[in-house]
Amino acid sequence: MKIKAMILAVAGLSFFSATAVQAADTNTEHMTCQEFINLNPKAMLPVAFWMLNDKTTYKGGDTVDLQETNNIAIPQVIDLCKKHPQNKLYDFKNEIHDLLKK
Repeated sequence: MKIKAMILAVAGLSFFSATAVQAADTNTEHMTCQEFINLNPKAMLPVAFWMLNDKTTYKGGDTVDLQETNNIAIPQVIDLCKKHPQNKLYDFKNEIHDLLKK
């Protein structure tokens, strides 16, 4: 009985350790376009919003708003990522910002 409990505990810890490592590797800063395309569509908006507003200094405290990200940025990011799936998602940050300024 104790052996079964020990095996289950070790298996559980191994699972949680592997999950923590995967979570650390899937940071948006290192995310590839292919990983972005493979996301659940409901997860694309928060990822794109984070990417577009991360480490960005705007005059007057402006940011890219959520609706603008959803309606304009995500389709553009998807198009760029489908053309260049091996690129990092952050590679297109400036290009998307330029599109949003128009």
